Amino acid sequence: MEDRKACVRIYGQDYTISGERDEKTIIKIAAYVDEKMREISKYFTAGPQGSLAVLAAVNIADEYFEAKTKISELEAKARQTEKDSEHYMKMWDEAKRSFMQYKEEAAKSAEERRQSEEKYRKLEEKCSEFESSFFDIQMENIRLKSELEKSRKNDE
Repeated sequence: MEDRKACVRIYGQDYTISGERDEKTIIKIAAYVDEKMREISKYFTAGPQGSLAVLAAVNIADEYFEAKTKISELEAKARQTEKDSEHYMKMWDEAKRSFMQYKEEAAKSAEERRQSEEKYRKLEEKCSEFESSFFDIQMENIRLKSELEKSRKNDE
């Protein structure tokens, strides 16, 4: 990587900083350090500038580690969210499979019901035919009994 340079002013002193970052980013970082040093100087009036710089560095390091902790927590939450998403996607896929199976079984049941209703209708027709035949046989039986009676009476 190529080193890039930027001239910056931190707490009243000019520095030339070189690094891999672009000039805008280097200036932004230096401005942040300057801001921290000025913020701390409000509470730390006596003492050498080096001590002020160390305190600023400690505060910046504290922010850095706090940010790292938050990033770690967010990454853990992201991993958990990903696991949860995978779990829910599996549940969704299982629900879809179950629904499709239910649809197939419902269609099969509907066809079986239709077939059963058709069989029932045919059986009812046969039953009606049997009832009609039975009625005809009864009528024939009555007629034959009547003839038999007449025949007996005539024989007597």
